[in-house]
Amino acid sequence: MAYTSFFRDTDALNAIVDIAIPALAHWRSIRVWDAGCATGEEPFTLAMVFASKLRPFPFRNLDILATDYEESSFAQFGEQIRKAQYSRTDVFWIPQEHRELYVEPTENPEVFQLNQEIRDRVRYIQHDLLTLVPPETGQSLIVCKNVLMHFTPEDQVKVLDMFFQALVPGGYLALDGNQAMPEIFADRFKRLEPGVPLFQKPAE
Repeated sequence: MAYTSFFRDTDALNAIVDIAIPALAHWRSIRVWDAGCATGEEPFTLAMVFASKLRPFPFRNLDILATDYEESSFAQFGEQIRKAQYSRTDVFWIPQEHRELYVEPTENPEVFQLNQEIRDRVRYIQHDLLTLVPPETGQSLIVCKNVLMHFTPEDQVKVLDMFFQALVPGGYLALDGNQAMPEIFADRFKRLEPGVPLFQKPAE
C-alpha cells in the first residue's frame, strides 16, 4: 500500500494555497487532477484548502479527479475515497481549523469521516500514468507527488509531456520537492518561485 498522509509536502501545498488558488478563484470552473492519490488523503487535503480559500460559488465549481494505478482487481483506493473515512491517527495531521469544519465523528470513536461538502468535490478513476493518455484533459491544476521518482528518466519526460497536454493554458503543475524538472521543459513549464515545486504552463 502506498504511503500518504493529510497535509504533507508543505512546500508544494503552500505554493498551491498562496499562488495557484488565488489565480484559479477567478476561473469559471476549476478542474484538478491528483495523479497518484493512493488512499485519498492528498485530494481531500486539496479539497479542504480550496474550501478554505474559495467563496461558496467557485467551490461548487471545483472538480478534483483522483487517480492511481492499482495492481489488485479490487479497487481499494476507490473504496477508501468513496467512504472518506480515516482513523484518529490519520486525521491528527489535519490542522485543527480544518478538522473543526470538515471532519465529522462516526459511530466508531476511532474513525472519522470527511463531511459531504468535501466528499462531493472528489471522484476517483483507476488510471496508469504509463499509458501516457490522460484520463481527462482541460485541467486547471495537476498534482503529482512522490510518483515520478519510480519511473525511468525517459518515462518521466513522457509523463510530464502528458501533463503538459492535459493542462489548459495558464494551468499549474505541482510536483514534490525531490522531483527535478527536466531541461527539455524549460520553455514549457515556468517555475513560479525559486526552490518551490510549482510550475505554470504559459498562457496563450
